[in-house]
Amino acid sequence: MANTHSNVARWQHDLLPHIVDRVARNSPDTAYGLWPTSSTSYEGGYQTITYSQLANAVNGLAWWLVEHLGPGQGDVVAYTGPNDVLLTALLLAAIKTNYVLFFPSPRNSAAAHKALLDTLGCKTLITTAPIPPPALTILNAAQPQMLTAPEVGRLLDQAYEHYSCDRTYEKNGREPIWAIHTSGSTGFPKPIIWTSEAIARHHNGTDAAPPAGVRSLDHFERGKRVLTTLPPFHGAGLGQYLFWGIPFGSTPIAPVAAAIPTAQGLVDALKQTPADVALLVPSIVAELAEDPVSLDYVATHVKLLVYLGGDLPQAIGDRAAKVPLRCQWGCSEIGFVHQLWPSELGPQDWRYIRPHPCSGAVFEKTVGGAYELVFRRQESLLATQSMRSISGQEQLDEFRTRDLFEPHPTVADAWCWRARTDDIIVFLNGEKTNPVTMEQSVVAANPELTGAIVVGTQRFQAALLVEPAPTLTYTTTADQAALIERIWPSIEEANSIAPAHARIEKSMVLITSPDRPLIRAAKGTIQRPVSLAQYSAELDKLYSDADAQADTTTEIYSPMGADMLTRRIRDIVLETTNWNDIGDSTGFFDSGMDSLQALRIVRTLRRDLGASHLALSTLYQNASIARLTTAILTHKSRQNDSSLMQSLLSTYSGLLQQIKPARSDDAHASSTGAAATGVILTGSTGTLGTYILRALLDRPGIGHIFCLNRGPDGGRAVQDTRFEAVGLAREGLDDRVTFLQSDLAQPSLGLGEANYQALQSGASLIIHNAWPVNFNLDLLAFRPQLAGLVNLFSLSNAAAASQGKNMKFLKLIAEHLCDCAASHLAAPVLVARVGQVAGAIRHKGRWNPAEWLPSLVISSRHLGCLPNSLGPRFSAVDWVPVDALADVVVDLVTQLIRGDEATAEGAQVFNIRNPAVISWEKLLPAIQEGIEAEPGRTDHQAAEVVLPEMWLARLEKSIKAVTTGDEVSAVVMANPAIKLVEFYRNSVWNVNGGPASMATMAIEKTLDTSPTLRDLPPVSLSWMRKWVDEWLAPEAGLDI
Repeated sequence: MANTHSNVARWQHDLLPHIVDRVARNSPDTAYGLWPTSSTSYEGGYQTITYSQLANAVNGLAWWLVEHLGPGQGDVVAYTGPNDVLLTALLLAAIKTNYVLFFPSPRNSAAAHKALLDTLGCKTLITTAPIPPPALTILNAAQPQMLTAPEVGRLLDQAYEHYSCDRTYEKNGREPIWAIHTSGSTGFPKPIIWTSEAIARHHNGTDAAPPAGVRSLDHFERGKRVLTTLPPFHGAGLGQYLFWGIPFGSTPIAPVAAAIPTAQGLVDALKQTPADVALLVPSIVAELAEDPVSLDYVATHVKLLVYLGGDLPQAIGDRAAKVPLRCQWGCSEIGFVHQLWPSELGPQDWRYIRPHPCSGAVFEKTVGGAYELVFRRQESLLATQSMRSISGQEQLDEFRTRDLFEPHPTVADAWCWRARTDDIIVFLNGEKTNPVTMEQSVVAANPELTGAIVVGTQRFQAALLVEPAPTLTYTTTADQAALIERIWPSIEEANSIAPAHARIEKSMVLITSPDRPLIRAAKGTIQRPVSLAQYSAELDKLYSDADAQADTTTEIYSPMGADMLTRRIRDIVLETTNWNDIGDSTGFFDSGMDSLQALRIVRTLRRDLGASHLALSTLYQNASIARLTTAILTHKSRQNDSSLMQSLLSTYSGLLQQIKPARSDDAHASSTGAAATGVILTGSTGTLGTYILRALLDRPGIGHIFCLNRGPDGGRAVQDTRFEAVGLAREGLDDRVTFLQSDLAQPSLGLGEANYQALQSGASLIIHNAWPVNFNLDLLAFRPQLAGLVNLFSLSNAAAASQGKNMKFLKLIAEHLCDCAASHLAAPVLVARVGQVAGAIRHKGRWNPAEWLPSLVISSRHLGCLPNSLGPRFSAVDWVPVDALADVVVDLVTQLIRGDEATAEGAQVFNIRNPAVISWEKLLPAIQEGIEAEPGRTDHQAAEVVLPEMWLARLEKSIKAVTTGDEVSAVVMANPAIKLVEFYRNSVWNVNGGPASMATMAIEKTLDTSPTLRDLPPVSLSWMRKWVDEWLAPEAGLDI
């Protein structure tokens, strides 16, 4: 769909400088763009730059580059300066002379600047006179050579000889031409290097015809006058001057160079020159929504507002939608996504996008029900997929944006952005929430706020950090309290639609300080990690105060009888949950109690009853009114686990006995035939499951794998994320693995009939790896898992009958039930008893810091000391790294497939621990070195090695007013061991008495079977240092 400019430009498969030269020859007076004559004000109007002037400036800068740097060899040169035509001209000149121009954000820290320049091998900075402050930061941080570019006036007024460029698209199209970078919200920014081929493919996508009956947003902007407020160093800002202007004749209109774009600035610009489209950052749209006069003016002077770079609350956008409003999505790794404009979308549907089919975009459902935008490599779309021509991305099969969307309720293929995957808050109890709706609702309802962040990662409840407008100050406690009261109705309204575990209490609202505003990326979006890091101390105190309010020293519960205490507990439970009633023996969690309600109940009980011994775990383990009453009155937190275990074993063994053993003439035949073995794997998305899945895919003789997980997509999205996080190859995931959503406790495993039959006929091995590790819950809470185990044996038995062979079975715990099943069903069953599982050693992904050993090390950093012993059970370190354990498991599976144990009676038990033992004392130097070398640490003092009782004493002292064993604490982030103090006291060091030592697991049988375990070396100092560095890293990766 060509226009007049496109016919002149003839942009197809050519380099940008050649296109500019062609337009300058054939249509020299065509306007390229407009820039304000002043860098600080719009009062002087705009200057129009023609293609003839642009081509001349490019020639002048090309000669200048060669004069100062010589002919280019693909060297990277950085540029920072004002937003004027010099930026475009210098980029085109760099392409002509074979240099790669890099545009660093002026908002980068000195360390980020240095890291980027080092990564790119950039030794030269081009800037302007006078030297702008961002250039000084770069010069001080990286100390590159500096060149001062010619003034714009000189470039426009002086005629330059044509610089002939012999570079062609065919020969040089895949060579880098410019570099931008990501925002760096989770670490140092990452450079993104574009090629001429990537630009050409982007142009092809822009030119692609839309499906019949649908408008194209790209085509609407073609040939229009587009006023942009985006910074030129931002990919979207740069794209306005290149992607639409040069090939398709859009005329970019720039903002003033030395001022932050505002709604008033937009109005002032429109008073000087007409525009058809305004391309805005979300903050300007929000300003227009609050300024009816400016909005009315803009509504009569532009045809369309397009925002990008962040999200807008619905209420704000609805007010601004007096002007037609659309959302544009893009990212540095993709460019602008070519978008369609469905006519079915109404005026309030401005947040919805529909990518053009030529982009290869798909929306993949995730575990939480949202859809992640993913760009899939498709050979049929080679000509329009830019991502495949960006340096370093050529071999990508897909690009996962980490942006989550939800579909329009009635309009097909229309999608609304909801969150980033890294926005999702994971509370300490594992529950999750998307904070964006809460944040947007509160800010939209309160004009005196400019930002808000919901906090809660690795906490038990949410808090809200709010940022007042910079013109307002709330320095006194009274002022802050008054502000919280004013905004509280909007928080209550947001709470009403938030999940129960994510609601904000009034006492959990914190106001930012004027000297520490929330930190924003260049596009205006709040950068969560660095913003929250500024308030770590205040947030710790906020959580500490919440816990302190629950403490009291007066024990008033002791004179209460059971009846009075029961009534009081019932009142607190009903008041907290808003339930109408609950029976004394009814389970709290069976009735729908969530973790935040449990926390509130415990705090209220501790305050009202003076029950200083009462921990959150007490409620989890006595989860009914009757049992909690008994626990409080008798100061106990557990019932007799031994008798309960016997009862459960009796119940579920009885269910196993009801399964009629399969009748088949060859029921005992082994599966040693030539056909590959089909496998059912439960829990594939967990830590061990991830590595088992990869090991199965790599093991000869394993055929199709069925992964059963609870997620709506069977765990597929999470599995992809896990594989990517630890650097595992994805080979085989698409064609050899089927992911099925399953609930093991339900009949037929919660699968449909067709899927259940597919498992019966397609698999002959079950690896059951889905078993929750939660020491808070009592045995009764594991009834669904025991039911699931019985159901899996039922599937195994049915498969044996249908296939004429027994399904092999691997289970990591519940071996008594496994032994019963093996005997009753004549099924070969293998149980693997696993000792301490450590972090990975061959892959990325840190050992989960919430576990007891990582928590001990992290807290040792906080306490300034390390225990010299791990007690009689753990001082002999025989840990098995998780990636090695997966290989051991598959070794054992292979033995089952061969049928080596097919005639054995009962379940076969294999113990797994590291055969090469090292002492805890020998690992202490690596831990000390890791703590001393922790990034950001200034004292460089190694942790002192002390006796365990001294370490415990310091830990308990650090808890202060918080009850021993309570998982909620002011220092839970820096001192996570306080959540496990009872475990350390009673299980690690046996403070209350216990066996002096434990028998070492015999592993001779496992060593005979597993080559991996035979060859496993002892835990080394380098392994230990890797794990410590990952635990203490300020920007750690995915816990795996």
